[in-house]
Amino acid sequence: MSKDSQLNKTYLMENQEEGKRLELKTDREAVKRQAAWAGIGPGMRVLDVGCGTGITTDALAELVGKTGHVTGLDFSEERLAVARERYGSENVSFVQHDIRCPFQSSPPYDAMWTRFFLEYFRNNQQQIVANSVASLRTGGIACLADLDNNSLGHSGLSERLEQTLKSMMARLEKDFDFDPNAGRRLYGHLYCLGFQEIACLGEMHHLVYGNSSEDEKYNWIRKVEVAAQQSGCPFTAYNGSFEEFRAEVQDFLNNPLRFTYTPLILARGIKTA
Repeated sequence: MSKDSQLNKTYLMENQEEGKRLELKTDREAVKRQAAWAGIGPGMRVLDVGCGTGITTDALAELVGKTGHVTGLDFSEERLAVARERYGSENVSFVQHDIRCPFQSSPPYDAMWTRFFLEYFRNNQQQIVANSVASLRTGGIACLADLDNNSLGHSGLSERLEQTLKSMMARLEKDFDFDPNAGRRLYGHLYCLGFQEIACLGEMHHLVYGNSSEDEKYNWIRKVEVAAQQSGCPFTAYNGSFEEFRAEVQDFLNNPLRFTYTPLILARGIKTA
């Protein structure tokens, strides 16, 4: 297997439309508000780990202003090509790197930011964080943000759909290193790595009820479709039919009785010598 193939296998959501999903689901104002809470501001050099197509990198660049600089880091050269075309500028750059190895850079960064990324590394999240802060200066800020109870907080599911989703998630944890509860572990990663002045913040990332927006529906159907087909789920409750499963997911997304929630956890800390 080639290095690129290994990297693609690491990322559960890898597919041709992933760039579109990442752009549509990102709330720029929420990114800026959360990063400002962490202490990211004007004039800082920031590393955005797992930047995808660069929309979060661009949002962070608004915070640091023209006197600062943001580097977006991702393993996908395809997504980075989109990021460079859309968001590249004098104070925004993009670098291809496999963060399973430490990222070394000089001069060091003032802050490291990663959002919705650690969930794809269930068994070695703390090492990924260590690799991500390898170029963070002493006294610099690390901010980790991820979901908890990811894709499992629903009311209104049929029994067979609920059990199928739970079965899929168990497969993804076991076979694809996915962690639906990455958010609750963020504080521990910073603590064990010796970070000081750790602070945590919790808020809702998804709170969907009544009529959903088209962007919300697209995000959820792509999450379920891609993860379902990657998982190897046999869809026993649907007589082995992925299409029957997909149709019921679509009906659920269109049902105004639907209620979906997902907590977002942020943890920030200061790197010591």
